Amino acid sequence: MIKMTTDLFFNQLQSLDGYTVTDKRNRTYSKEEAPDNTIAFFAEIQEEGDGSWICTLNAIKPSENKNVNETKKYASYYKILLDAKTSLENLFRNLAENIYSSPQEKIASSKPALPPEEESKAPGEVTLDELSGTWKGEDFIEKILLLRGGRGFVIFKNGANMNISVSIQGKNVSIKQTSSSNASFFPEIPREKALKNAPGALPIEWNMFIESPTKLTGTKKTMLEDSTAPNGVRQGTISVSWSKS
Repeated sequence: MIKMTTDLFFNQLQSLDGYTVTDKRNRTYSKEEAPDNTIAFFAEIQEEGDGSWICTLNAIKPSENKNVNETKKYASYYKILLDAKTSLENLFRNLAENIYSSPQEKIASSKPALPPEEESKAPGEVTLDELSGTWKGEDFIEKILLLRGGRGFVIFKNGANMNISVSIQGKNVSIKQTSSSNASFFPEIPREKALKNAPGALPIEWNMFIESPTKLTGTKKTMLEDSTAPNGVRQGTISVSWSKS
């Protein structure tokens, strides 16, 4: 869970315009080593006794002696992931406003720009932002998390986590595996065959149609069991349906 969360924050930081992101997760932060214009970012996440979670995002700019943070309480851990991009944008906007000295600059910086998909959105179209959330719909999958910005996670009932990319064209949604193949991604076939064939398996793909902002239907392209095939498996498609919870 920790690795999944830090990977998500790192990827979402990379998607922010105007910043070059360097991964320093394996280094101990030192203010003295930070060059000019560097911003250090880190997150603190704590579980509460009632099952909720407290997440505090921190951004520090040593050259300006500025430090901003944003704390939110979430009903579940996965809500932190769903809210990551919006929280990061707000955090860095607040940091910029603390640095600017001109009131006019503060006003300009506080006006959030519409995402590209919102600016070009035609009437009736569904955006990635509207699809973001928790989805369910396959026997071997616990939940699917679609995030703002075109990324997400598939969490299997066997405990495996898969990173995915998400794109929309009209009413069609393309979802592709971006993690390295793992035998646990193929729970539909016997474990021995999955272990043998997973290293050479093609990435899993979902081609879905947007029935509504809360329902997706389509096909899943994955590895399937086939006793007539040389390795006992073949590439094939199955019908799937997802609903937003």
